[in-house]
Amino acid sequence: MRISSKSKIAFNVLLDIAAHTKQGYAISMPLISQRQGLSLSYLELIFAALKAAGMIQSHRGPGGGYSLVVNPENVSLKDIVRIIDGEQTLGKELGAELWSDLQVFMFEKMSEITLDKMLQESIIKIEPSTKGLPCMKPQARQKASTKLSEKVSKKPQPKKIKPQMGPNSIFSFGKYLRLKKT
Repeated sequence: MRISSKSKIAFNVLLDIAAHTKQGYAISMPLISQRQGLSLSYLELIFAALKAAGMIQSHRGPGGGYSLVVNPENVSLKDIVRIIDGEQTLGKELGAELWSDLQVFMFEKMSEITLDKMLQESIIKIEPSTKGLPCMKPQARQKASTKLSEKVSKKPQPKKIKPQMGPNSIFSFGKYLRLKKT
């Protein structure tokens, strides 16, 4: 049985996402890329597999990112390896029964390792950029009259006018030159 580095990375990424989800926040892919030291293109492959398996979901907008959909107690290392690496079949070579028994033993041990257990054993720092941007917690609703009074009390800001530095296209430049000749 072979456990790829992609599976190991996927487990670490899910730990990071689970820690943030547990606190009620989403974490962005660029932030995970920075924390794990991985390229965005490589992470996109992992995220696509995890999203297709229904493990994570994405959130758009400010405070957006990814959060865990499933309960961390129900996600084992075995599940992640099967999602990322797929089913591995053994050949008909000599000793195939031995390797099959070892694979069954490994899968049993991997099924005991869950995200929840690993979260309890590890310390994962919640990034300051994700604090205050809740994705999972419902926001308290304000009364309409409060919002209306806030809108009325705000003064409109004057528009900033950019000074024109010169023509902004070749056609404008031609007109500029013609006007300058006269």
